Amino acid sequence: MTIFFHSYCRPHHRTRPITSGIHILFWGFFILSAQYAQASEFNALKGNGVNVLFSPSLKAIAEETAQMAPKIKIELQEIFKWPFDWNPTVILMNDHQRFLKMTHSPLVVGFAVPKEDIVVIDASRIGNPVNFANILKHELCHLLLHETINKVPIPRWFDEGVAQWVANGVMDIVHEQKEALLPKAAFSDRLIPLGRLANDFPRNENELRLAYEESKSVIDTIISTHGKARLLEIMALMKEGIPLREAVFRALDTPLYKIEEEWRASLKQNIAWFAHLSYYLYEILFALGALILVYGFIKGVKRKRSYMEEEDPSEKFG
Repeated sequence: MTIFFHSYCRPHHRTRPITSGIHILFWGFFILSAQYAQASEFNALKGNGVNVLFSPSLKAIAEETAQMAPKIKIELQEIFKWPFDWNPTVILMNDHQRFLKMTHSPLVVGFAVPKEDIVVIDASRIGNPVNFANILKHELCHLLLHETINKVPIPRWFDEGVAQWVANGVMDIVHEQKEALLPKAAFSDRLIPLGRLANDFPRNENELRLAYEESKSVIDTIISTHGKARLLEIMALMKEGIPLREAVFRALDTPLYKIEEEWRASLKQNIAWFAHLSYYLYEILFALGALILVYGFIKGVKRKRSYMEEEDPSEKFG
């Protein structure tokens, strides 16, 4: 998730000193409301490649963050072939209610502020270490994208889709795979048009989940259909100031609206096969059950015949 307070265009910059907790937290908790963050409640840790502000009870997680962030930055550099040579600030919170007042959504567990190179994570809801690492990677990806592609806007769906792709499909909202809404939306023609997801995502919880799922699905479709190199080419063109629609056409030789149409069609086709299979599920199960019974009956007859022959071997000779 990304939050903006100014224009997407910004000058190239590098590390800002972490200075004091008061300076960062009173700016920082980002105009959203400084009163939610008391500087005295946060400690600072300057790592190799990242600065961490954290609640005292999160010292262990802060140390892990300082260790894993440089590795994540290297991984992102290897994926995009872009430098990530400045030190962002990661803020770890353990007060969910305070975090909620900033995000206004109970689903959000992390967000990035590219304008100030800040990532904020609700550490009270991060789950296992692997999930935390992927959430951190997701947010750092947002920073790198907006640092590098700074001449044209990055549509929100594209931004979130790429961040999920590099983070092994992990979103920065609470969302279980069993809660997937994309298949139902595709089947009932209730997918949200990508144009409506260009500037922001819906506030409604189900629509927000669907927006994230759609974003990931479109990026996955581009990669599976055209290859990872073509996706990277799109971003390279955007880096040079080419808007997404034109970048897609240049890289894929297909307009974006056609990509969206093909993506929708492929979803419906996959759902249609699944629905067809589900429709005949009882018949299929019944047939399988009948075959199992027949197999069991034949096997039982053979076993009984073999047993009788062993009991009375004289029958073989009259």
